[in-house]
Amino acid sequence: MQGRPTLPWLFFSFSGRLGRQPYALGGLFCYLARLFPVYRIIIAPDEATVAYWGSIFLLTALGSFVVLIPLTVKRLQDFGKPAPLAFLCILLDILMYLPLCFIPSDPGPNRFGAATNQPK
Repeated sequence: MQGRPTLPWLFFSFSGRLGRQPYALGGLFCYLARLFPVYRIIIAPDEATVAYWGSIFLLTALGSFVVLIPLTVKRLQDFGKPAPLAFLCILLDILMYLPLCFIPSDPGPNRFGAATNQPK
């Protein structure tokens, strides 16, 4: 029996498949979260503020990579590719994010799940 998709499944689980739209929106959320501290660094009035927002940026970047790995694994599984390929996609970051937003899903079930956007 398949469960309903939840936010913890979307952002932290490696099981199942993920379609283009949820992957694109989840990835966009991660990229925007990384950009906000960069914006604050740019407008920072002094070095102490830059240091503060720099550390926030590092924490946000780490958190976004923790979220992007399961998103990418499920997206790759949606069209039948192995999960370890996700680490290469994370290293290439935006160069792989955009193509993964446009590659179509496998029609019907594959070895990673019966349907797109559902836990296995």
